[in-house]
This record gives sequence, structure tokens and C-alpha cells, in this order.
Amino acid sequence: MNPNPKSNFMKKSLSVLLLSLATFTASTSLQAQSALQGGLVENADVFMYMDIAKMNQSPFYEAMDALQSPEDQALAEEKMAKFTKATGLTEDDIITLTFSMDIDDIDFQAQDPDELEDAQAVVAIELAKSITLDQAKAGLESMSEENEMKAELTIATVDGMDVIVLESKGGEQGPDKAFGTLSEDGKTFLMAFNTMSLKDATARIAAGKAAEPTEDMSIAMDTVGDRQTRMILVLPPVARQKIKEGIETTAAQGGMGGMMMPFATAKSLIISANTTENLDFYLSLDLGEPGNAAQAAGMVQSMLPMMMMSMGPQAMELSQKIEIAPQDSVVTVSVTLTPDDINAMGEAAQADGMDME
Repeated sequence: MNPNPKSNFMKKSLSVLLLSLATFTASTSLQAQSALQGGLVENADVFMYMDIAKMNQSPFYEAMDALQSPEDQALAEEKMAKFTKATGLTEDDIITLTFSMDIDDIDFQAQDPDELEDAQAVVAIELAKSITLDQAKAGLESMSEENEMKAELTIATVDGMDVIVLESKGGEQGPDKAFGTLSEDGKTFLMAFNTMSLKDATARIAAGKAAEPTEDMSIAMDTVGDRQTRMILVLPPVARQKIKEGIETTAAQGGMGGMMMPFATAKSLIISANTTENLDFYLSLDLGEPGNAAQAAGMVQSMLPMMMMSMGPQAMELSQKIEIAPQDSVVTVSVTLTPDDINAMGEAAQADGMDME
């Protein structure tokens, strides 16, 4: 049990904001510029982009779909049918998803969920055709039925905007609401913790111009390129300092803590993936110093067999595909997984779960 209810609610509040993410990404070209315009906030430190249309059209996705059991396929089709009935949207109508957040002024160490009430954070989902706010609400309700976290949804006028209000009835302290709206043409669905973020997002879409990324974020975006899935975390200076101080304190206590020292200079983390016939997964951690990158890569490489061994023979076999290397100040990790690899991992995880019961 987590003794910190505020920490639990911080996680739940983020779940409210991203209520639609799991269903949209599980069910479904850079033509979707309005999602980028609406979903990239000023001074973003966190950025995620998913080209859902390209992922769903890949041979990998088709192969994974074919590996599902008839029961799982039927369940997925049933869920999609409910969503389509509610919104008029099919799987092919979900094009891209963008999410970003400015975390400079958020004190996560305080674990106070009130910090999120004013956060600049937006989810933008690009659609192939227009929907109404009523349809969007009905779609969220159909998805909420499948989600453990229930939310009450209403349409209201807040701060001069017609919005969907998603309100948790859990009763904990902190932000228990999120807000959703549509772009003027009804083809981009937006969600945020506050209406100011929504107003900024709709204004960017109306102007046809995305927010300018910071220099560090721009460098990270250039590094990751146009991979179908991109997740970037650029640590603000305050966060970097706190990480450095925390690792140094742990290292001073002796034991295994000293092994973490190369990570004390962490600057950014990038996770990305492409799906063609297989899933190509990439991770890069910029540690700011080539020497630290070399040490960190060597440490991870030496510890990997032990970590994978504890996960069973299937994991050990897959570990042979993982490549770890330092490149200047960056530690890179890459692996290519086939549909059969993913299926075997799922079966192994399911078997482990059954053994634990």
C-alpha cells in the first residue's frame, strides 16, 4: 500500500487527462499538422507523438492482430463497435496523437497534485473527419466503461468555452478534473487540466502555427527524426540539479550507490519506435559527458544478463538482440522484435502471473 494518498492521486489525475490514450493507440502522417500545433505547448519539456495511422497500416500491426485469439479479436471488435456507434469514427479515422507538458514550474518532489491544476499540458488527437462535442463525450463514455477509473462527464461552458468536463468522484485532494474540446473544424480533439491550456491550443490551431520548441527540445526532436512513436523528456535545470544531488547523496552512503554516479549528469531521455515487418525500438539517454556515457553503457551491458535471467529463458533469448553502446555523451539501446517475440513475451508474462496466483 502506498502511504502517500497525494502521490496516488497525482497518478490518477494524469490518468484522467490521458483517459483516451490507451484506447486510441491500441485501436488505430504527418499530414496531421493540427495535432502538432495544438498539442505542442510553449516551453515543452515532455513531448510525445504517435503516427497511429502508419502504425496500424504496418505489416507488424497486421501480424500482431493475426496472433490474437478469436476471443480477444471479438472483444476488440466489440469495443471498437461501441466507440464507432458513439462517435461515427472507425479505426482508420484516428490519425495521430500529440502530447506535451511544461514541467519547469512543477514541484514533483512535493507530491502535491494541486501542482497540476495550472500545468500547461495538452493531448491532441487528429481525426480524419469532424465530430461534435456530444459525439466526443459519448466516445469518452464508451471508453470509460472499459477503464477501471470512472469519471463523470458533462458538457458545460467554462471560462467562455464549451467543454467536456471529466470529473473524478474519488474525493481525494488535488485536481480531480480535466477538460476536453474540439478544434473549430471538429477534426482535432484536445484535453487538458485547465481551460487556459485548451484556449492556447485552439488558438495555435486557428493560427496554423505550432509553439516554438526550446533549443534543447529542438535538438532532441532532430535527433529522433520522424519515427512513428517519439517520446522525449528534456530535464529542466532544476530537475537536473535535484537528480545530481540525489545520486551524490546515495553514492556517499556507499554500497551499490556509487554505481549510479554516471547517471548524475542526465540531461534528456528519448524513446522511439518504428513498425515495419518488425518493431524497431530505440532508447537514448544523454548524460552530457562522454566519459559518463561510456561508464553507464558498460555497467548496463554487464548487468543485463543478470537482469534478464531473473525474467526467465524467453527474456534471456531476447536479450541477445539488445544492443547497448555509447555515442559521444549518449547511451543508446536498440532492439528489433518480431511479432513472435512479442507474442512469446506476452505468453511468458501470463504464465508468470498464473504461477503467482
